[in-house]
Amino acid sequence: MVEPQAVSSFVLRFSPIEAAETESQWRIRVTHVQGEDEIIVHSLPAAMNFIEEILKRG
Repeated sequence: MVEPQAVSSFVLRFSPIEAAETESQWRIRVTHVQGEDEIIVHSLPAAMNFIEEILKRG
């Protein structure tokens, strides 16, 4: 028997942060579509950590 697949969808929105520094900085809003959880982070690794935590919940 085939087990149903769990689907998790995420939306990542990247907005530039205006800064005097030469290195680009980003505000990243991560939304878990099914759970409506949302977080704002400033790095892609932090965004991926949030996604990983949501996926661990099942």
